[in-house]
Amino acid sequence: MKVYIATDSEGQACITREKDERTVYGTWQADQIRRQATAETTAAVEGARQAGADEILVHDIGFIRGASPIGLVLHYDDLPRGIHIALGGAPIHQVVDSSFDAAILLGHHAMAGVEKGVMAHTFSALTIENIWLNGQRIGEIAIEALWLGAFGIPVVMVSADEDGCREARDWLGDVETAPTKRGLGTHRAISLHPADACDLILARAAAALARLDDFAPFAPPPPYELQFDCYTEEQAQTRCAKLDGRAEIIGPRSFLLRGEKPLDLVW
Repeated sequence: MKVYIATDSEGQACITREKDERTVYGTWQADQIRRQATAETTAAVEGARQAGADEILVHDIGFIRGASPIGLVLHYDDLPRGIHIALGGAPIHQVVDSSFDAAILLGHHAMAGVEKGVMAHTFSALTIENIWLNGQRIGEIAIEALWLGAFGIPVVMVSADEDGCREARDWLGDVETAPTKRGLGTHRAISLHPADACDLILARAAAALARLDDFAPFAPPPPYELQFDCYTEEQAQTRCAKLDGRAEIIGPRSFLLRGEKPLDLVW
């Protein structure tokens, strides 16, 4: 069994941040994120192996503002041996192929606008207010599942705060979830103990892969329209221009990306 594990850097146990989204993380907090993200990834690897996984790729997709660039968050030498690691900001579509049997999303979070979602955002807390797929507001969990679905890979388990786990079930159905904390607001939470969160992730990863036949790739019917609402007109213009003619401005702060295939929506 070949398993893909993607680790983000907000949904871990005992992780939140200061009130200002533009504030860099302090030294202690950044180190705690890196250690806990590594520990929870290790737990997922161990759970996958208990369920029979013999090939595992860990994808570092995290980012710690002021401390770690995109895709360079985990302590790689503390991860279990025998895995492969994708790092350095590599996008999903360059990392996976149709040979993978399942995907696990770790350390994720709710979409932008969720009132009590811990550090809830959709790809960029600074420039993207909302993203909509065919008129329905969507977050990172479902968008990543859509991209993985293009390769026939089902998402079988998600760890996040409670709102992120609820979002995963709303979009993906009966996936296994490991809620690491309950949000009291964007920057406040009641969390599991870090070690208890790891135990939960191990158990849920093993349980998900033990019932792999219950899952299907996330594949909503085309065509697709992905609308981005930015905070400013300049942000919308800049982001749209980077798509080399694949998108069009549709409002003062919004642009639209269309496609017939999920990978047409990669930016």
